[in-house]
This record gives sequence, C-alpha cells and structure tokens, in this order.
Amino acid sequence: MTNTTARTAPNADAVARTRSLAAVLASILAVGITIGIATPLLSLLIEHAGHGAVMAGANAAVGTVAVVLVSPFVPRLVRAFGVLGSMYAGISISTVAMLLFPMTDNLVLWFVFRFVLGAGMAVLWVVGETWLNAATSPNNRGLVSGIYSTLLGVGFAAGPLVITGVGIDGPLPFMIGAVLVLVSALPLVLARRLAPRGVGEEEGGLLRTLTMAPLIMSAVFVCGFIDMAILSLLPLYGLRAGLDEQSALILLTVLISGTTVMQLPTGWLADRLGRFRLLISCAVVGTAAPLLVPAAMGNDTLLWPILFLWGGTTVSLYTIGLAMLGERFSPERLPAANAMMVISYCMGSIMGPPITGAAMEAWGMDAMPYGLALICGLFTLGALAGRLRASGE
Repeated sequence: MTNTTARTAPNADAVARTRSLAAVLASILAVGITIGIATPLLSLLIEHAGHGAVMAGANAAVGTVAVVLVSPFVPRLVRAFGVLGSMYAGISISTVAMLLFPMTDNLVLWFVFRFVLGAGMAVLWVVGETWLNAATSPNNRGLVSGIYSTLLGVGFAAGPLVITGVGIDGPLPFMIGAVLVLVSALPLVLARRLAPRGVGEEEGGLLRTLTMAPLIMSAVFVCGFIDMAILSLLPLYGLRAGLDEQSALILLTVLISGTTVMQLPTGWLADRLGRFRLLISCAVVGTAAPLLVPAAMGNDTLLWPILFLWGGTTVSLYTIGLAMLGERFSPERLPAANAMMVISYCMGSIMGPPITGAAMEAWGMDAMPYGLALICGLFTLGALAGRLRASGE
C-alpha cells in the first residue's frame, strides 16, 4: 500500500508540519522521563518493602503485558476520538495511575495500578508514533524517527536522576511523574489544530498488518529481544567474567550511551543511503559486535567501542523500522500498523531475558553474546533472502 501523508491541518505546510512534530516530540520527552522515573522507583520500593526481586520483576512485567493486551484496541480508540483525543486519554490514564501508587502500600493493588499505567503508556506509545509518522515528510522519516528515539533515551536516562535528587520516600516522586505526564499534554494543546486528521479511518486486523510488513515486525521483535536481554544480563555477564560490580555496571552505561547517541545520525543516514540498506548494515554490525565481546573482555579500549556499536545498532533496528512503517502504510492504517509494531517489540522484550538467561545457565556465560549474535544473524539472512525473493518475482 502506498503511503500518503496525513492531513496535519487544513492547508498544512512545512511550518505547520514542523510545529506538529515539535509538539508530539516534546510530549514524548515528558512521557519518557515519567517512564524513567516509574520503572526503577517501583522496583526499589518493592525491594525495600521486603517483597524481593521476583516481585519487583513481576510488577515490571505486568506493565509490558498491559501494553501487549491494550495495544490492539488503540486503533479503535483513534477511530472514535481521533489522534488528539486518544493522546489525551492516554495522558489521563497514566496520570491517574501515578497518583494512585502513593495512596496505598498494598502490593496487589500496586500490580493493578502498574497494569493501568501500562495501559495508558500503550495508548501514548501507539498514538504518539502514529502522529509522528502521519505528520512527517517522506524525505526525513528516518531523521524524525532518530530524534524520537533519542528523546526517549534521554527521558529514560533522566528519570533515575530525578529519583536520585528527590529520593524514593513519600509521594513526591510519584507526584513529579504525574505532573510530567500532565505537562506532556501542554504542547499537544498548543498544537491541537495541527494534529493529524484522517488517521486510522480504515479498519484492519493486526494479523493482516503483520503479513503486510514481516520485515519491519521481525526487526522490532529482534530489537526488543536483544535490547532487553542485554539490559538485563550484561552486568551479570561482566560479574561472571571477573569484573567488580561497578565495572560491570559501567559496561551497561557504555552500551546505553550507544543506544542514545547513535539514533539521530542513523536516522539521518537512513534517509540518504536507503532505509533497507541501513537496516541490513545495522543488523550485520549487531551480529558481528557480540561475537567480539568475549575476546575483548578485560581490554576496555576494545570492549567499550564494541558495546557502544552493539547497543546503537540494536536500537537502530527499531528507529529505522519506524521510518519504514510510515513509508509502507497509509495514514488510514497507521494506528493498526503501529499497534502491531509495539506488540512485536514487547513480545521480543518479554522473551529475550529468560531465553538468554537459560542459555547462559546451560552453556556458560558466553552463550549470551553468541546467542544474541545468532538471533540477529538469522534475521539478517532472512531479510536478505526476502528481498532477493521479492526482486525475483
């Protein structure tokens, strides 16, 4: 299906499109900081309450499960209330959830609130990316996707800094998170006349969306699988390699730096060199980099650049995939396509850590980099085979 740019506003021009994008990107930054606050805050509070790491991890997983379960219904929400109304709904749900946490210390209710928060974030995630693609010029989708991924990364990194400044005690950190979610509505209110219109008007099943863009959905699944496996297990890998705790955590810091810094230049290059070509290039680097990790352990001069590239190219699969999604689908189908993309990423992120952790227990610590290289390599071969088959038809 050939993409057409959604109506950003009556007689929309480049200036209006830029203002529309600036509004949704500013909103996404505020939401990113809120997620960056909520994720470690809830884990720390559950741990300090004596419920243990298992309960903390389960609580975090509930948020991801909520995203998977709620995302399929978001296209209907967009058809009923439009892009702007749906964003307001997501903001309202997320704000209420953040305000509920400090009202009780009942762990069962915290699981319920975490599901509600995940539901609100699912709406913001799907609709925010839909707005982004609908308002973006075809010539700079990669660049805008790179800016989006960078802002999310900055938001995630800023969240823990907020907790460091205010602490985890009392309602204050939750209040700050709730205020930030509400603040994310302000740029949307200012740009309300620039919100994309005619988006999501065509009803379509998620399975059909999956079959229309298997490359994109596979790319973001692999991204979620590898990204979450690395974030969860790289410090453990460092400890098993003989590093102290601080040095093991530094490995993660270097990798996350790559995921943040590389998205903007990757998106810019994707617009100029071709999105499929750069997607494959990132997948090749994402396959080769982890193969070098075991040999580079103990030599930071080699290891840090490898981890930087590994993290950056892995997340670039999502960044480029998002740009390709806007190219592949018309605005009428974008909400369903974005919902399927979010679900694909979340399914990968759910499966990655336990499968990779089990491989480490069964075959040793190096099963992590080698196994993740295998996953990325299989995707690379499948993508190239698919392109060759398509060109031969």
